[in-house]
Amino acid sequence: MNERSTLLFRVRTVAAGMAVAAVALLATASPASAHDELLSSTPSSGERLLAAPSEVTLTFSADVLDMGAAIVVADADGQDWAAGESAVVEGSVTVEVQPGMADAGYEVRWRVVSSDGHPISGIIPFTVGDGEPLVRDAAAESSSESDAAGTTGVDTTASQTTSQGQGAFRVALIGGAGAAIALGVLAVFLLLRRRATAAGTDDSAS
Repeated sequence: MNERSTLLFRVRTVAAGMAVAAVALLATASPASAHDELLSSTPSSGERLLAAPSEVTLTFSADVLDMGAAIVVADADGQDWAAGESAVVEGSVTVEVQPGMADAGYEVRWRVVSSDGHPISGIIPFTVGDGEPLVRDAAAESSSESDAAGTTGVDTTASQTTSQGQGAFRVALIGGAGAAIALGVLAVFLLLRRRATAAGTDDSAS
């Protein structure tokens, strides 16, 4: 292999290596920004149970943090039927329910801290026996979410702002790194190509 062929081989090798680095950087960007999700619940959303549940269980897409996990089982009057603290085991959160629940509509108001450190929350309505489903207006729903946030002591607005700020910073960082890699590929390509051309000229002259 002559000098020109060697330099061209180096050009291709360096360019391929930087391309692989760029792909790896972009591939790891999406998972880093994704939060855990609720996969299932018992009772499920909108479910009508023949009898009152003895416990409520939530299952998430990843292990959630034990700190800050809370489940409230509320009736139309706002009474909490959850008994004791929520128990976290890897990706599942469970709380026992007090006996004596009447046939009526209820809400499971939950809030946990996902594995990436960000709080997530939600509301799961269900009905016991022949009771009427619990229907809430927008103001009541907002109040319910605020109550769930207060239960864990986490400021929802601050958390969302922090998450958005980190997301914007991550996008800017990835964009800058991608641009730097592209410029690096171009610079190395031009340099080695110039050397390869010079080597080819020398070979022709000799």
